[in-house]
Amino acid sequence: MAKPKTFLLVEDDAYYVLFVATEFEKIPVLTNLQVVRDGVEARDYVSAAGDYVDRRRYPLPDVILLDINLPRVNGFEFLAWLRTESPDSHRLIPVVVMSSSDSPEEVMRAYTLGANSYLIKPVNWEEFRERIKILATYWAAHVQTPQIEPLILPG
Repeated sequence: MAKPKTFLLVEDDAYYVLFVATEFEKIPVLTNLQVVRDGVEARDYVSAAGDYVDRRRYPLPDVILLDINLPRVNGFEFLAWLRTESPDSHRLIPVVVMSSSDSPEEVMRAYTLGANSYLIKPVNWEEFRERIKILATYWAAHVQTPQIEPLILPG
């Protein structure tokens, strides 16, 4: 049996987190959804630092779902860190930016920083629900993501 794809949702809005988690449970593909609230926690998660050192409990994500407007370290800052400062192999993790902004400047900035796609969160919940199902199914069942080995920490 195939290992479930791990998605890391970086989102500070509890309603969006609940909504995305609910839709992930409904898709016919086995997934593992992990959630962090901001870019600092996302960096720690990807780096296996702080509360996220246990890779059995917090596996390296196959896909990152990234909000832009986050406290402490925003989505753009996290994406820049991931693509330039994280360990080399981690830089390959696909990132789907999920934002309520359709600003051409923000879309351009996300792609310039290395986003793999940019999803606009629609105001209509039914439309958002459908996009989440399609996104989760696409990345979990139809896309081959890179096999990235987790860091082996000394000790």
